[in-house]
Amino acid sequence: MKIVILGGGIAGLCMGIYLHQNQIDFSINEKQTYPAVGGHAFLMHHDGFAVLQEITAHTDCVLPGRKIDTFICKDPQGIVVTEQSLDDWQCFKRTELLDGLMEMLPLANVHNGRIFSHFKYDGNKIIAAAFLNGELEYGDIFVGADGANSAVRREIFGEVKFKPGKVKELVGIVTHPGLAADLQGKFTKFQQNDKGLSFGVIPTSETELVWFMQYDPALGDVSEVARVRNSSTYPDALSTHCNTLLKDFPVEVQALLAVNDFTTTYVWNTQDFDLLPDFHYQNVVLIGDAAHVALPFTSSGTTNAVKDAKILLQCLQSYDRYQLAFREYYCIRAEHVEQHIRLGRVLRDAFLDPLAKLQVPLISRKG
Repeated sequence: MKIVILGGGIAGLCMGIYLHQNQIDFSINEKQTYPAVGGHAFLMHHDGFAVLQEITAHTDCVLPGRKIDTFICKDPQGIVVTEQSLDDWQCFKRTELLDGLMEMLPLANVHNGRIFSHFKYDGNKIIAAAFLNGELEYGDIFVGADGANSAVRREIFGEVKFKPGKVKELVGIVTHPGLAADLQGKFTKFQQNDKGLSFGVIPTSETELVWFMQYDPALGDVSEVARVRNSSTYPDALSTHCNTLLKDFPVEVQALLAVNDFTTTYVWNTQDFDLLPDFHYQNVVLIGDAAHVALPFTSSGTTNAVKDAKILLQCLQSYDRYQLAFREYYCIRAEHVEQHIRLGRVLRDAFLDPLAKLQVPLISRKG
């Protein structure tokens, strides 16, 4: 049996590592070329980190994450509103984790520069993935791990109906040794209690921090023209936007914005979609954001992606027929995924409602 993985992000690489460790033939096909690109950093819950610890056990791979054991929510004056212990959460720089996972894979099994086009059929059976460069990859099972805007999902299910997240995020990464030292082990968030506006910051190393601004676009937004990443006005427009909305936030926020490189900052238009009725079609199955997307308030995306990889492998090992394995995989994952989708929307609505009681923007239960 050969399994063809379409997408070489965290979900796809973890799937490949599990298959490699279990002596199952596989290939990973990624549209980008390495070194890894895209994204800044993310939080991972305890159960997602446990998956990474499992696949890196008995290897030379050293996981690059920073332990985050406390969530602190403050108001814009810097007064602590709530403080909560976190159970073995980690903050990872995406590029560092991708590089570490890549080192655990045989390079001959990883193919870069392959943009998925369509599936090739023999009668009614899918036998190969076709790429825009004209190459084909034959296999018995195909795993779509190509992200929220999945071309694999579109090929087997058509377009999904994305629902606007109603909240936007600006995300950046900045070097500030002083603040990084002060905030080690902490996820700190400053949140307005009368409108949808917050600023969060998490250390990714001893000197570096990732930050984000979540905001209701009704408070003001960057123009469509200025939002184009290669636009000459892009960095100044983002800087002006952040400094305008956050002008009354504490000195820590102002200090980070003052040294931030806005050429590497990006706008994230949040969105999600309802739980799919299935994660598979014939011999094609979806994992990670290709299968499900929740709003960022739950910080659950990457955790769900690595759990998908682990559970899909377990199901494939438990059943002789892949159809039964895929059905069991969906049954195990669907309930938890739907909880996260719903929770993301609840937290989003509370964030936007000035009359709502402040809620801690974290998953309230494991899943």
